[in-house]
Amino acid sequence: MKKILLLLFLSSLLFSTAAFAATDYATLYEKAQVPDFELVHNIDPYQNEDYQKYALSPFPLFRLSSDVYFKNQTIPAGYYILTPRVMKDRDYVFFKEAGKVKYIIPVVKKELVPVDFYHNNLPTPKLTKWQGFCKKVRDGFYTVFRNSSRKAPPPNSYIITENIEGNMYLIVLYYGDVKYYMVFKSNKD
Repeated sequence: MKKILLLLFLSSLLFSTAAFAATDYATLYEKAQVPDFELVHNIDPYQNEDYQKYALSPFPLFRLSSDVYFKNQTIPAGYYILTPRVMKDRDYVFFKEAGKVKYIIPVVKKELVPVDFYHNNLPTPKLTKWQGFCKKVRDGFYTVFRNSSRKAPPPNSYIITENIEGNMYLIVLYYGDVKYYMVFKSNKD
């Protein structure tokens, strides 16, 4: 009886480790759909809300050093502001340039950001005693006298790129509490 229980326990461990196998990004790339919508004049429909909430752009600036390809789209090397959005109940990341949406890329996977990720990975500026004192006085002043021009701080963000499976790239956008996975090819097929 003990041998049977031990055998059942070991087989359950074997099957549970298979559930944690690596993600097949090639399959996710093939399943990803090219967006079936276009934006009017390539303007993000929610960017006015962002301008009302934040004093600066809350989205990270990303530099591509080489061309990447997603299905029939070629994204040339350059600087882009990455903006995650939900359109038609699906997650997308807008690649913006000079305020206009240049490319719309679907998110192939979405997860929550670990709790201490930003604390461990984002550098924090070291303030001198005088700068720390001024910051405390300024923050105290703004809590007493609410100022309508003081905007909310932007959400934390971080970007990771990886070369996966030979000719594929994975770009992970950490934005607020969510991380967005995008898969690209490094050459045209």
